[in-house]
Amino acid sequence: MKEQTAKPWILERTLDELKAELGAAGFPAFTARQVFQWVYHKNNQDPASWSNVARAGREKLAALYEMAPRPVLDRQGDKHGTRKYLIGLADKQRIETVLIPEKGRYTFCLSSQVGCALACAFCATGTMGFRRDLTAGEIVSQVLTLKKELGDYDGRINLVFMGMGEPLLNYDNLARALRIICSADGLNVSPRHVTVSTAGILENLEKLERDFPQVKIAFSLNAPDPLLRSELMPVSRREGLDGLINYLRAHERRQRVTFEYVLLAGVNDAPAQARQLARLIHGIPAKVNLIPYNPNPRLPFRRPDEAAIEKFRSVLLEKGLTVVTRWSKGEEIRSACGQLAVVS
Repeated sequence: MKEQTAKPWILERTLDELKAELGAAGFPAFTARQVFQWVYHKNNQDPASWSNVARAGREKLAALYEMAPRPVLDRQGDKHGTRKYLIGLADKQRIETVLIPEKGRYTFCLSSQVGCALACAFCATGTMGFRRDLTAGEIVSQVLTLKKELGDYDGRINLVFMGMGEPLLNYDNLARALRIICSADGLNVSPRHVTVSTAGILENLEKLERDFPQVKIAFSLNAPDPLLRSELMPVSRREGLDGLINYLRAHERRQRVTFEYVLLAGVNDAPAQARQLARLIHGIPAKVNLIPYNPNPRLPFRRPDEAAIEKFRSVLLEKGLTVVTRWSKGEEIRSACGQLAVVS
């Protein structure tokens, strides 16, 4: 008996690739754009319902391609409307993605890898280790799933690559997904509403800013000196803090850099460290997101009390910095910053 091969997934195809494949299969030249309109603009991946495609064409498309986004295996929600989704992948791996309601918009917190290789000391995802990169289709699939959860909502959405994994260690698939996400023929999300968070992979950070100059950068800093940062974030041993800061200072960009700083009680929350942080990023158009640590019972860190958080913030404000204290949503369902992890 001949072994049946898996069909290619439509979400892995760019418009030009789909045009070439459908042309070779005998479809009219306009069919690829019709497919993209259904799959992305209307978020409908069921060819049987595509009313402007002939029945024979719909059947042929269904036979040629897998269409559906990856399935949701579990949903959890909190009292504030934050929702966390467990997504099953074709190889039985699983990821988490988060839908966050905010004033006048929704934010999608997207994953880029299964697990993470960086092993940051305070992050639950790092305890999983690295399993594999997500494909472009698996990244795009998360956006389609979360949009479907919103029903008829057609207002603003922000996409933040702050879920599982280091996006810039999966640059080729991230870039391919962004081209579909930001394309007018694809999901048509403005790149100004996309933020990529990184621990600092300099070579690929340069590529991202060259290829997508309107995408916002969030730099996960978390310590004002190289030694402490390398203890908390082992990636800093090979991606030196000084080199990253010098790059961020020297490179002109259209929007401010966001420096993310997870506050850990007794580790990086002293007023002297706030002053050191202000000196470090002086001259860089930036804002600082202070993120009080979201506890994890498997990790040995604590959240500072509110007085310590406010003192740290006040020092930065006195130095003329723009500062936001970001109280993460979704802590009660373990979907807040640094809490995403899938237990095997």
